[in-house]
Amino acid sequence: MTSAMILATSLLLFQQFEVAVIRPTPPTTTAGTSVNLFEGGRIKISNEPVKLLVRIAFQLPNAQIAGGPAWLDSDRYDIEAKTGLSEKPTPAQLAPMIRNLLEERFHLKYHRETRQLTTYALVPGKTGPKLKPADANESAGMNTHGGPRSSQLVATATTMPFLANYIANRLERIVVDQTNLTGAYDFHREWAQDPNPESALPSLVTALHDQLGLTLQSQKSAVEVLVIDNLERPTEN
Repeated sequence: MTSAMILATSLLLFQQFEVAVIRPTPPTTTAGTSVNLFEGGRIKISNEPVKLLVRIAFQLPNAQIAGGPAWLDSDRYDIEAKTGLSEKPTPAQLAPMIRNLLEERFHLKYHRETRQLTTYALVPGKTGPKLKPADANESAGMNTHGGPRSSQLVATATTMPFLANYIANRLERIVVDQTNLTGAYDFHREWAQDPNPESALPSLVTALHDQLGLTLQSQKSAVEVLVIDNLERPTEN
């Protein structure tokens, strides 16, 4: 085998999981949604819709994903996998593995096109960010809990680009990180799903400003969109 073939084989191995177990989340579950990355190259995704997998695979917010079946947002899955890495995988390392999983187990097919969309820039507020730097040995994770009236987000070792994507998915708008904050942070946020004058909790945008010291600025942009042409429920493990 030539050195080029060895390199190609090596790259391919790190674009696939060593093993991945996919199970539908039990309908009676009361657990929140979560994505956790661990030392030793393990990942655990709990109670997440398939759209989340598409977001991770292509590192795009919901607003840049179009098409797909009706169950894209409603069917939820638990996934445990080994990446073959010795360290905790980064989002960039995880993306091609999830993409391969979608193509092999969910039979994903897609194309890209450009559309004109309203976007937001995530920037520090006037009084500056209110963020606690994460400890060096913390695992990255974002766990969402709540019900029909309110939501809570507990984040550990989370970067600003990752937070921007999370906000984008909640608002169904593209959010670009322009905070110039390069670290990882711990924070807790709580907001009303449908705020009104009688709500004890603020809206998501207000909570973002008051609790984290960050704000959103609106703008129009030409944006590349991923269009799902085919997606099927996963094959058995």
